[in-house]
Amino acid sequence: MLGLGPLRNVEAQLPSVGTQGWYTGNVWVRFPSHFRFLGTTELNAATNYSYQQWIVGGAVAYQWKRVSHLEHLVNINSDKESRVVAGLGFEYLWTDKEGTSTGEDRLVLAATPRYRPWRRWLLEDRNRFEFRWVDGVYSTRYRNRLAVERDLLVRDFRFTPYASAEIFYSFSSGTVDEERYEAGIQWPYRRLFMVETYYLYQHSHSSPDNVNVFGITLNVYLRNSL
Repeated sequence: MLGLGPLRNVEAQLPSVGTQGWYTGNVWVRFPSHFRFLGTTELNAATNYSYQQWIVGGAVAYQWKRVSHLEHLVNINSDKESRVVAGLGFEYLWTDKEGTSTGEDRLVLAATPRYRPWRRWLLEDRNRFEFRWVDGVYSTRYRNRLAVERDLLVRDFRFTPYASAEIFYSFSSGTVDEERYEAGIQWPYRRLFMVETYYLYQHSHSSPDNVNVFGITLNVYLRNSL
């Protein structure tokens, strides 16, 4: 009973709709054996309440076959040139929300099939299992993300608009406790890097229930000759 009062006060201070900025840096290393490594660092920060989250992690994945025999604009992200990509990764999250800090260790198992129905259209279905230890308390979560994108080329200027929807299913509660809807544009530069700008709407059971996110991601692509 003594701990309930402060928690209620914290929740009362939070807005009904939150606004956040997400800033991500990814480094992709592709190996000739169809394996690739991804290292990531992400900062999520709120603008209208006290919230900050850091995410660091890495993952190794294997890429199966080309996505289609159709002629298309080759993507600098080699994952998108493969029919299926499956891998294993680890992430650490540190979150500070309204003065309360939590740490999370996360083991990730994911598989993403892709299909190209037409030359410049790409469909993908990411399936992701997360084995989580939040301040030492274990839980399991499944995430499914459906996405569609279309490559556009205006003279020599290339860009790729996309849209996606994702659900989060918690095995402990047996419910879908989070939903995300995203729209953005990918801006590749040659075969060196790609900048991704997007808007994301998030609905969850935590407070605030609804969050508007404006994000930017820098992807850098390296190719190992080993």
